[in-house]
Amino acid sequence: MSAKTPTRINITRKRGDTKSIVFVVKDAVTKTVVDISIWANFYLTVDPERYPADALANVFQVTGTLLTDGTDGKIQFFPPGTSAPGNYFYDSQATNNDVKLVTIAEGSYKISQDITKV
Repeated sequence: MSAKTPTRINITRKRGDTKSIVFVVKDAVTKTVVDISIWANFYLTVDPERYPADALANVFQVTGTLLTDGTDGKIQFFPPGTSAPGNYFYDSQATNNDVKLVTIAEGSYKISQDITKV
């Protein structure tokens, strides 16, 4: 993930899976890990539209947490396992050290049907 330009990552999940999604924030130029220990407001939002006008159709939005102390640039998100199978879009945003909203990653978000129902 880039601190300056969002990285495009396409995510595929099975319906029902709740394993975390982890992003590592890196500087776009130097490719070094960014210290995000004082960043805030980490969000991962999934929507059926690539460019939605509002949040009314969001499939879900989850808040992220630092995986460790943030000096390693790692953020984790726990998406719900209850979302309907389908092809969606997502972005992940946070508030950086300069209190600026930055998009960390974006791309497609596919939820495929599972077979096991528990």
